[in-house]
Amino acid sequence: MPLAPVVTGISPIEGVPGTKVTIRGENLGNRPEDLIGLTICGVDCLMTGEWKTSNKIVARSGAGIGKGDIIVTTKQGARGTSTVQFRGYQETMGPLKESAVWVDETIFLNMAFGRKRPMSPASALQEDPLGLSVEGNDRKVLEEDLQDMFPGCSGDLSSPKFSPEWFLLEHHLATSFEDLRAGLACLRRRVESQKEGQISFLKANVGSVLEQLDTLQDLKCRFESDIQEYGRNSTEVLEKSIIECKEEADQLFEDVLQRKDRADGTRNALNVLHRFRFLLYLPVNIERHIQRGDYDVVINDYARAKSLFGDTQVPLFRRFYSEVERRIEELRGVLGEQLTRMPASLDHQKKIIRNLHHLESPGDPAWECLSAQHSYILQLIFSVQSSHLNREMADHDLGSGVATVAGGAGGGTTRHTTPAAKYNKIMMSSVGEWQATAPVRVLMVEETCELLSTNFPDMWKLSQAYFGGELLPPTAQIDHQKHPRCKDMILELLAVFSGVIRGAVMPLSLNPTQPNFRDYHVWPEVSLDQITPWLPQVLRHVRGCYNTLLTLDLPNDALDVLKDLIFDLRVHCLTSLFQQTIEHVLSLHTREKWQLEVDDESGGCTQLPHICESVIIECAQLVRETVLETSHREAPLLDHPTVRKDVMTLIHNVIVAFAQSLEKLSLRDPDEDEGDCPPVSEDAPGVEAQLLITLSNCAFMRRVVLPRLLDSLVRASFPQDEVKAAVEQAGHTYNELQDRLFEAYLEERVDPIIGMIERSMYLGQYDWGKVEHPPTDVRTYVKEILVNITHVHAEVVGVWPGLVGGLVGRVVEGVGEEMSRLMACVSQWSKWGGVQAQVDLTALTTVLQTHISPAASASFQEAIETVPKLTPADERVKEDVMTNFRTKMRFMVACFLELKPPLEDNTVTHSLA
Repeated sequence: MPLAPVVTGISPIEGVPGTKVTIRGENLGNRPEDLIGLTICGVDCLMTGEWKTSNKIVARSGAGIGKGDIIVTTKQGARGTSTVQFRGYQETMGPLKESAVWVDETIFLNMAFGRKRPMSPASALQEDPLGLSVEGNDRKVLEEDLQDMFPGCSGDLSSPKFSPEWFLLEHHLATSFEDLRAGLACLRRRVESQKEGQISFLKANVGSVLEQLDTLQDLKCRFESDIQEYGRNSTEVLEKSIIECKEEADQLFEDVLQRKDRADGTRNALNVLHRFRFLLYLPVNIERHIQRGDYDVVINDYARAKSLFGDTQVPLFRRFYSEVERRIEELRGVLGEQLTRMPASLDHQKKIIRNLHHLESPGDPAWECLSAQHSYILQLIFSVQSSHLNREMADHDLGSGVATVAGGAGGGTTRHTTPAAKYNKIMMSSVGEWQATAPVRVLMVEETCELLSTNFPDMWKLSQAYFGGELLPPTAQIDHQKHPRCKDMILELLAVFSGVIRGAVMPLSLNPTQPNFRDYHVWPEVSLDQITPWLPQVLRHVRGCYNTLLTLDLPNDALDVLKDLIFDLRVHCLTSLFQQTIEHVLSLHTREKWQLEVDDESGGCTQLPHICESVIIECAQLVRETVLETSHREAPLLDHPTVRKDVMTLIHNVIVAFAQSLEKLSLRDPDEDEGDCPPVSEDAPGVEAQLLITLSNCAFMRRVVLPRLLDSLVRASFPQDEVKAAVEQAGHTYNELQDRLFEAYLEERVDPIIGMIERSMYLGQYDWGKVEHPPTDVRTYVKEILVNITHVHAEVVGVWPGLVGGLVGRVVEGVGEEMSRLMACVSQWSKWGGVQAQVDLTALTTVLQTHISPAASASFQEAIETVPKLTPADERVKEDVMTNFRTKMRFMVACFLELKPPLEDNTVTHSLA
C-alpha cells in the first residue's frame, strides 16, 4: 500500500509572505504530476510548488501569519503529515528599508531642535517611550515563547495589537522594578506636556515655526514680483507655453512613442502570456493528454485551473477557462463511453469512475457501470445460446442431428458401448476431438459457464466496492435504496444462467410460469444416448462455475439458485445414466453367443449375466464418481427421500431389464416383430437347449449375481436398505421368469415324451388282454421312456447338473400321470399281460426312484393298483425279468442312481436357487 508523505525538514523555518522555502521529507511523489496539494500555515501554495525529487520540494510561502504545518498531498499516499513548522510574520518597514509602497515615516523622523539643522542617523531611531536605556539587557525572551504567551498580539508600538506585557518582556526583561516605575513617571510627564496647549507646543517647536514663517515671507515676495513682471494672469501664459511645448514634443517623438506603445503592448502581452501560460496553454495540453490517455494529468491541471481561475472576471481568462470547461466536458463524454464499453477490467473501470468523480461528472458513474455490466453479461449469455442453437438447428435441417457422441454413439460400431465406456472415451479424448464430437448444447454449457465465471466476479466486486463507499465522491452518501435493485440484477443473472442450462440439457425441469420460459425452452428434442454420456461433463462445468462464485461471498438467495440447478442436474444425470444403462441391458440379448461355461459350484451360464453385472457396476461407479460425491457446500444427494426412492426404482429397473432381455431371448411371441429379435446364429443350439441355457442364466443371475450386485452397490455408496429392497423385488421377477422358462422347457420336452408313450405302448396293435406268454424282458416303450428321460438328463447335465433334479423330476411326474391314465384305460387283462404291466411299472419306478416325487409316486401307485395282483409265482417271474433288465441296462440304471435325490411337491422352482 502506498505510504503517506511526511515533511521532516524546512529551510528557512520562518519568513515573510513570498519566502522561498525548501521542503524535505519522504514519499513526496515519484514525478511532478504526483504532487496534487501543498499548504503552508493553512494557505494553498500548490501553484508556486516545484517538485524536485521524491524527497525535496521548493515553494514560496503564502500570506499565513504565525506557526503552521506544511502539508503535502500526493496521488499515491493521500494527505500527508509534518514533523516541523514554519512561522510566517509581517515585516515592519523603516525609512532605510526598500519598499514599493508609501511608508509613513513620521514616527521615525525626530528632527533636532533648531532651524535647518541636519538630522543625524541616530535621530531616525525610535525612542524608548519609558526613557530608559536598554543597554545591558542581554537576556531576551524568544519570540516563539512570546507568541505562545500572547497569541494574536505584538510588541510593536505602531501595531493595533500592541501588548505592553510583550514590550516589557522583549525590551526590559532585566530592568528593575524601580527603574520601571521611574520610566512610567517619565511617560506620564510626556503625556502631560502634550496637554499644555498651543503655547507649550510652540515653545517646543519654535525653530520649525520660524522656518515656516520665513518660507511664507519668501513666497509672498516672489509672488508680488511675478505679478509686476507678467501680470495677474501669469498662469495662462505658462499654461500656453506648456501646451506648445507638449505639442512640439509630441510631434518630435510621435513615431518613437508609437513604437514604444507597441513595444510596451507586446512586452505586456508576452509578460501575460508567460505569467499565465498554464491557463493559456491548458486547452491544447488537455487535448494532447486526452489523446495519449493521460487522464490523471488532465484532472490535476483542471483542478489547479479551477482553483486559480474559476472565479476570475478577466474576459481573457474567462474565455480560456470556458474553453477548458468545454474540453473537460468532452473528456467526461469520452470517459462515460469508455465506462460502458465492455469488456473491461475491474481496475480500469474503477479508475474511470474515480476520474469522473474528480471531474465532478453529474449522475452516478459507478451505478451506470454496474448496470452496463449486468446488461452485457445477459447479452453474452443469450448470444451464446442463440449462436449454438442456430448451429444445432442448421445441423438438424441438414439431417445430421446432434453431434454424435464419442465418434458415433448409437451407430453400428458402438452399438454395444456402455454409458461408462462412452464417458471414459470422452474423458480420454483430446481437446480437438472433444470439441469435434461434443453435442452443440454441451459446448454451449461449457462456454456459458466460462463466461459467467469470467465476468460475474468483476460485477460482484464492483457492487461491493460501490456499496462500501469506495466508488463514491467524498461528499456523497451511499444510496441504500439501490441495494434491492442490485440484488435483483444478480438474481436475474443467475436465474437466466440456470434457465439457459436447464433448457439445453433438462427442459422438463423448467417451470412454465417463470419469466423467459419461451427463451429457454427452444432446443429440439434429442435421444437419450446422444446427450447422457456428456451429462457428467455438463455437471463438472456447472460445479466449476459454482465453486468460482463461492469465493465471492454471495448472498444465500443467489447461491440457492445454483444449488438448485446442481441438485436437479445431479438427479437428472443419475436418472439418465441409469435409463441409458437400462436400455443397454435390454439389448443384451443381441449379444448372446450360446457359449456355455459350467461351474460345479455356481452352475452353467453364458457370458451374458457377467456382462450385465459389469454394465450395472460400471454405471454405479460412474454415478458415484460424478453424481453422488458432493463438492463444497453441496447437500448429499441420497439424503433426499424422493431421490432415495427414485434410486431404488432405477436399480430395480436396471436389474429387471436383464430379465426382460432374457425373456426376449427365449420366450418370444410368435407374432412379435422379427426386427426386435436377435439374429439366429448358425452355431445356435436348438430351442430346447436355448430354453435350458436361458433358464440356467436366470437361475445364475438370481442366485449368484444379485447378491454380488447388492454388495457392489452398497460399496458404491448407494443406500443399503433401498438397494436391498430393489434387489429383493427384482428377485421375485427372476423367480417368475424362471417358472415360465421352466414350464416352457418342460412343454418342449415332456409333451413329446408323454405323447410317444401311448403310441409306443400299443405299437403293433398290442393288447394287454391277449398276452399268452410270460414276459422275458421289459417292453420297448419303457426303454424308450428311459432313453428319452436320459436324453433330458444328459442335456441338463451339460448345462448345469443342479437343474437335473427339478427338470427330470417334472418329466417323471408327467410319465407317472400318463402311465396311470393308460393303465386305467385298459378294459381287460390277461394273466401274462398283468405280469408284463407289473414288470414295466417296476422297471420305471426302480430306475427313476431317485426322481420320483410324492406326486409321481402317487401316480405310479394308482397305475400299479389298476394292474391285477401277482401270485408268488408271477413275482418270481417278474424278479427274473428285472434281474435280466438290470444286467442289460446297468449303465442307464447307474446314470439315474447318481442323480440327486427326488424333490418334494411344489419345490421345483426354488430348488434352482
